[in-house]
Amino acid sequence: MKSKLSPNQLSILYFTIIVILFVIFLASCKKTENKPSLKTEGKTLTLANYQQQQILADNSFTLKLFKNLDAANQNTTNLFVSPLSASFALGMTSNGANGTTFDAFKRVLNFNNLSREQINTYYNNLITNLPQLDPNTTLDIANSIWFRKEFSVLPAFLQTDSSYFHATVSALDFNNPTSINIINNWVSSKTGGNIPTILNTINNNDLMFLINTIYFKSVWKEKFNSADTKPMAFYLNGGNEVQTDFMSANIDYNYTNDNGNQIYELPYSNSKFSMVIALPPNGISVKEMVSKLDSSKWQSWMSGLHATKNQLVLPKFKFSFNTGLKNSLTDLGLGIAFSDGADFSLLNSSQPLTITDVKQKAYIAIDESGTTAAAATSVSIGPTLVALNPPAIDNPFFFVIRDMNSGIILFAGEVNNPTLSGE
Repeated sequence: MKSKLSPNQLSILYFTIIVILFVIFLASCKKTENKPSLKTEGKTLTLANYQQQQILADNSFTLKLFKNLDAANQNTTNLFVSPLSASFALGMTSNGANGTTFDAFKRVLNFNNLSREQINTYYNNLITNLPQLDPNTTLDIANSIWFRKEFSVLPAFLQTDSSYFHATVSALDFNNPTSINIINNWVSSKTGGNIPTILNTINNNDLMFLINTIYFKSVWKEKFNSADTKPMAFYLNGGNEVQTDFMSANIDYNYTNDNGNQIYELPYSNSKFSMVIALPPNGISVKEMVSKLDSSKWQSWMSGLHATKNQLVLPKFKFSFNTGLKNSLTDLGLGIAFSDGADFSLLNSSQPLTITDVKQKAYIAIDESGTTAAAATSVSIGPTLVALNPPAIDNPFFFVIRDMNSGIILFAGEVNNPTLSGE
């Protein structure tokens, strides 16, 4: 095993490091072989049998969503999202869905064999207990529902999301310019200021926003010494290079090599959470590696990890990423929820509704001490745009021909029967 990453390998490290967006969630739910924790161990996430299986299903959703986004992403830009944040926001929204629309949510989020009660209980377990796993890690998960004050929402829908998702519910005057500030300030406060806004405007057709935020901050189990950080060449796709700061340390981590794919797992704090870095072999792009990644291969990578200690060189980085998820979710099978055929009768029983947009903003920063990451996902609900019949002049009518500038009428008439030709 190489102890230092080669220049060619470094050329794709930035793109690879963000391949595994769900690892914070995943690492908390799997067994590890790391050494005993340095401090108080905290809690262990307890999962019912069906919930343990759902972890695998959630990871499948994560990989499918990420692959769809990565396929459309340019090789010259970084990519960072939280499929878990999207899942929470969509999970809240699904409680308003009925019939085939709810079935579509279940298929896309891989809840096929679960009842609505089991789905909500699963989400509640994660929201309640994930933040309590490690006292040395800050993991805040927050949900909120904001709706136009004159819009009628079924109480049962609000009660369900309040109880299971701990969602804050607020009716606002969407016509008041302060409403967007109230929502954005809530998002900023829940993400440590790293996601200052999620909404740019509130449109006349916007009736509700369902928003999830996740904020993560933790220290490495073994920190890098800032005195050892120095600039090095980072080789980009295509052979160009940039200078950036690289951290270096002789540390304990988990590692495996799968047909040239090198997998590094760097634990945080008490080994409750970790970052997983997947580095493809020379000559294989990270996009190609991601395109072939599925749940089976991911599980193989995780089960193959073993403890090791060696010198590791890793770049510092910090960036934000904003994306719309509507097209990707449609590709994955949720198109009906965005269509005029959507059924959200469990949210409002009298007005046809649809999802008008789903967007996410995310942020990550990695340095010698650890990692800060945040994400916010917003689901917008609006009225279904039912096609109206074109106006029909199908009754007797009066008409004139006039000069539009002066207004003078040149002719005047009345039609009682358009089939008559007269004399």
